[in-house]
Amino acid sequence: MNRRARRAGAQRGALVRRGLVVALGIVAAVAITGALEQPGAARPTPPGPSLGTPLWSIRRTPQPVTDAVGVQHLQAALTAATGGNRACFDVQTGDTVLATAALDTALIPASTIKLLTATAALDQLGADFHFTTTVQSSAAPRNGTVDRLFLVGHGDPLLASPERIAKDQQGPETAGLATTPLANLAERIKTAGVTAIPGGIVGVDNRYDSVRYAPDWPASTRAAIGPIGALTVNDGYSGPAGSGSAVTDPALNAAAELTRLLKGLGVSAGTPTHGDVPPKAEAIASIDSPALPLILTEMLSASDNLTAEILIRELGARAGDGTPAKGATVVLDTMKRLAIPTAGITMVDGSGLSQRDAIPCATLQSILRLTNRPKFAPIREGLAIAGQRGTLAPRFVGTPLAGNLRAKTGTLSGVSGLAGFVTSDRLLTFSLLVNGSFGESAAFSIREAMVNAIASYPQTVNGAVLDPDPNAPIPPRACPRTDLAC
Repeated sequence: MNRRARRAGAQRGALVRRGLVVALGIVAAVAITGALEQPGAARPTPPGPSLGTPLWSIRRTPQPVTDAVGVQHLQAALTAATGGNRACFDVQTGDTVLATAALDTALIPASTIKLLTATAALDQLGADFHFTTTVQSSAAPRNGTVDRLFLVGHGDPLLASPERIAKDQQGPETAGLATTPLANLAERIKTAGVTAIPGGIVGVDNRYDSVRYAPDWPASTRAAIGPIGALTVNDGYSGPAGSGSAVTDPALNAAAELTRLLKGLGVSAGTPTHGDVPPKAEAIASIDSPALPLILTEMLSASDNLTAEILIRELGARAGDGTPAKGATVVLDTMKRLAIPTAGITMVDGSGLSQRDAIPCATLQSILRLTNRPKFAPIREGLAIAGQRGTLAPRFVGTPLAGNLRAKTGTLSGVSGLAGFVTSDRLLTFSLLVNGSFGESAAFSIREAMVNAIASYPQTVNGAVLDPDPNAPIPPRACPRTDLAC
């Protein structure tokens, strides 16, 4: 048993012992009170109104006892909910560990790995970071004409057409999340005096590598993400709203979408192409993405795989190589510097789409606790919210968890993950990963059973059923015999 597991077990044992000490103290107090009553003393007169709750009612159980028994109940309930699959979990309140299993065992995390990507992005890029997309030309407009315009991508994953933005605002998992309107850039180009582009718009995306999909992602996984590149619009999908198929050249697709919007403003343009910026090009217009905290909210809430893959490449590019491998090195180096445990971690992408990714629950729990620092608070604030936002918007609607569960979800074939916060009578921080042979619906059921068990802590039994709370005080009643006290 490792040191952390022993410490967690000791904490749980101490909680149980404290509860028993309190319970024994109550027993002793009652016994002493009974012993002090003199034999033959006059019986009390019939009582006045009372709440009707007996001394030994379950409702009078001391909180430490309830908590102590609740710890045992929680451990058992979480273990049962895993269904015998490989699993790790960690539940804490404040500095107290409530339930743990296989803390340091690295399991496939699916999209919960985005918590690592987000943490490194905040640390390395800062909360004031914006992606900037620029439009350049080899010469200033003359009589409204430039031969060509170069649309240069610097990674913004949120560039979207008006039609795509409208579509996303109607979706329960994407409504209210940030975007970068491509139409605003088109308007700025026209405002700069451009009315004709006979040579067309050239899409430029050479900031990152040109690998569009990780080699180990199966075809089924690739359907969950568009082609990766430094210049993408509508997540790299075709059609005005990005509702078509994935394109093969996202930079060319972006140039085509900008061309379409410019023509709608009365700006003529030739055929869009894909190329490089010429030397000594000058800026015509630009547009910034929302600030990084809003980008992270979009990524974490909607579990946007493209945003995660762009961020890990941006981290790599700033370290000299815009590849996921270099970005993963930056992420792990950042974790070590922040004292986040990295033993057992395998990180081959930023999104968690790879079955080769592996993370222990201890790492996820440490990141969640890191969000207590103001610098990393945007991660907590950006998580999906049960019944309200992101991937949890359709889940737990009309239940006590709605609005009280904030978490990062993770789902792949045979993978179920959840890491975040539950607010009940106290704040609970938890991470859980389950790996096995099950489908998506089972993945949802497993983690929802586990988080419901977490949310029920420290409840161990339903006191209202065993000992119903009186609706009103019980009035005094006449005794059937005058020589007895009721």
